Amino acid sequence: MRTEPNGATGPVVEHPPDPTPATDFSDFMNGLVVDAKGYILAEKEHLTLQATGKAAFLLSKVVRHTAVMVMLAATLLFLNLALALYLGELLGSLPLGFVIVAGSYLLLLGGSMLWWSHGGRDRFVIDRINDLDNHEE
Repeated sequence: MRTEPNGATGPVVEHPPDPTPATDFSDFMNGLVVDAKGYILAEKEHLTLQATGKAAFLLSKVVRHTAVMVMLAATLLFLNLALALYLGELLGSLPLGFVIVAGSYLLLLGGSMLWWSHGGRDRFVIDRINDLDNHEE
């Protein structure tokens, strides 16, 4: 038992220590600002990494497709030369063989331009966008 200053006696009551130390409001705000800045920097880095990843994926597709197109163009060129020479020899006139091959390509160009102007362009662009979105999943 303990004696109180006014002379009364009673049980000793001890209060537990405060689990949260007294925090100054300015310390709290400084910590909040530091945390917010850290979050913003982390989010910026995350977005940069996402954009870099998409750009790298897109660039790799462009390089790969360009290489394939160059190889196909070279192959097609030599096949066309061979076809023109063969047709020219078959018809007895080399220039006529080259005209027939060139004319067939003009017909193909006209057909592709017609397809492109009647919805082919939209389907082509939508397919490329879908290819890019499918990469993320």
